Amino acid sequence: MTSEPGRTARLLLLPLVLWLPWLPHILGQNVVPFEYHNYSQLTQVLEFHQNHSDITHLYSIGQSVQGRELWVIAISDNPTVHEVGEPEVQYVGNIHGNEVIGKELLLHLLEDLTGGYGENETISRFLNSTRLHILPAMNPDGLEGSFEGDCYSSIGRGNALNYDLNRNFPDKFEENTHPIQPETRAIMNWARTIPFSLSAIFHGGAMVANYPWDNTPLGQDGPSIYSRSPDDDIYRHLALTYSENHGSMYQGDVCSGDFFEDGISNGADWYPLRGGMQDWVYIHGDCLTITLEVSCCKYPTEDQLRDHWAENKNSLIELLLQAHRGIKGQVFINGTDTPVPDATVTIGDRGNSFHTTSAGEFWRILVPGQYSVTVSKAGFSSETRTVTVPSNLTFSAAIEDFYLVETGTSSAPNASVSTTGAYRTETTTEGREARHLVGNGCRLRMLDPLLSLLVVHVVLLTCINVVL
Repeated sequence: MTSEPGRTARLLLLPLVLWLPWLPHILGQNVVPFEYHNYSQLTQVLEFHQNHSDITHLYSIGQSVQGRELWVIAISDNPTVHEVGEPEVQYVGNIHGNEVIGKELLLHLLEDLTGGYGENETISRFLNSTRLHILPAMNPDGLEGSFEGDCYSSIGRGNALNYDLNRNFPDKFEENTHPIQPETRAIMNWARTIPFSLSAIFHGGAMVANYPWDNTPLGQDGPSIYSRSPDDDIYRHLALTYSENHGSMYQGDVCSGDFFEDGISNGADWYPLRGGMQDWVYIHGDCLTITLEVSCCKYPTEDQLRDHWAENKNSLIELLLQAHRGIKGQVFINGTDTPVPDATVTIGDRGNSFHTTSAGEFWRILVPGQYSVTVSKAGFSSETRTVTVPSNLTFSAAIEDFYLVETGTSSAPNASVSTTGAYRTETTTEGREARHLVGNGCRLRMLDPLLSLLVVHVVLLTCINVVL
């Protein structure tokens, strides 16, 4: 028979058990442990941050071959909508299922950003002026088939049908005959739906930041040669930003047998490949995209996770901040506030161009200097002006709005619109100032369940005292 003192002690401890899941937040500790997360555990982490933060929004961009959701979590002061003028950034992990460090880094980045909002000035200003979308696991089926400690094999690399998703996109230089996989299609639709201006894709098996082009006019079977894109100067800047802020990548010879000067490489100069994701997103998403190889071993042992986070944390943040370097603006019909969608924006003689959103917006990351910027569209006169990109980095690129005069050869665009593809835009700022002043939105949302638990705790203690 249980003694009365023992029974009393257990009854008094019972309410405290209800507080255990909240203790990390109460004490300011991590809720994402330095342990590997399988697909189910990854989903739980994302759902937790969705449920206990007003600066996150969880959504799916599609499903894998085996039906697993491709979860994305958006982080911003207003995470459910696109705010006109604010850049969108994309981080994608686990495109190869057995290359797992990127996935874990992104989960820790999620925690760092939500915990730092309202506490850290850089994080707060970034999230008040940018929306970040994190896809921790693009290839969840491959992830479930891979195993810890496997540094070199290809087990789990491909999707459930054993297609390499980083060889599965339509290619700039040669035909890709591989059938497009569900995971690839989801990325393509996503990139066409949201106007991303900066993207990074995380890999493992080397330590280097590489950038387009991944292929060459000679094709995948040709020699390794430098395949220069029109934005090569910007790409080198982005790659160096990550490498130089990394704990060791900048050394260039971290992994045995590899050497990359300054820790960066043109993709095809390393080795050419057909169907790479970064080239496709760059071309068809109007988005500057780099690939980050962040571990010598593809699936290192769990005890190395804390060190990997320490090495990559600053790089992850510094790369995000580059979304505010360069120029941005809107294009309007002259004399009105009516935006001009799908206008073509060209920077100097770079040989490529990009296009405005349905709200007439454009963004382009540029290194400091002077640039000739031309905006044009059929039915309008073009406008060209010289724009200066300053060397100091703030939380807004240089703003340059353009006003095009109709020539009458094409019908004018409709009045201002509030949607672009499947994403909603917000053009007003009402209420945003108040939301910024309250501080950490994540912690504010958590007060409701904590107060509920407190009430339950008090009621249970009262009942126990009555029983006793």
